[in-house]
Amino acid sequence: MENTKIQKIKKSAGTTAKVLKVIKTIILIGMICCIVGGVFTMLIQKDELGTFSILGRPITVHGMVDIENVNVGGFEFLKIFNIDNPFILAGLNCLVAAVICLAAYIVVNVIRNAFLEIESSDTPFTKNVMKHIKVAGILVTVLICTASFGYALIVGLTFWCIYNVFDYGMELQTEADETL
Repeated sequence: MENTKIQKIKKSAGTTAKVLKVIKTIILIGMICCIVGGVFTMLIQKDELGTFSILGRPITVHGMVDIENVNVGGFEFLKIFNIDNPFILAGLNCLVAAVICLAAYIVVNVIRNAFLEIESSDTPFTKNVMKHIKVAGILVTVLICTASFGYALIVGLTFWCIYNVFDYGMELQTEADETL
């Protein structure tokens, strides 16, 4: 009966790892779009006559463009740089988003590796799985802390509890292995 439960755990870990691989791909595509979009947006310039250009080559803009009233919004911390050019500001926002995508990519990869470890091991209660849980917990908590300290606290405590459950499971697994 226990073997069936381990097989179910392995199967669900494998399925989760596959889903996380898809999510990693989506994040990677988003990161590449942010980098390319950010770089190209920063290359757009507008001269005194109102002509738009990219790398000095004039481009044709169809329709009305009221660049003075563009509200880029974006990440608050970029406002400390007092950037007046909306193209540069929009490009920097894209590049910051790319860095956030990179952090999310790393976190998803660490979590995926934990599930791959569970899928390939005889038991989910191993030192490697615990290491992945600890690293994932720290990374996810730090990433969420950039958005909300309260949510980060909840997530950090949740990962800590999960880590302790796995620690206890590893202890029980060791005792069971020694009994056999």
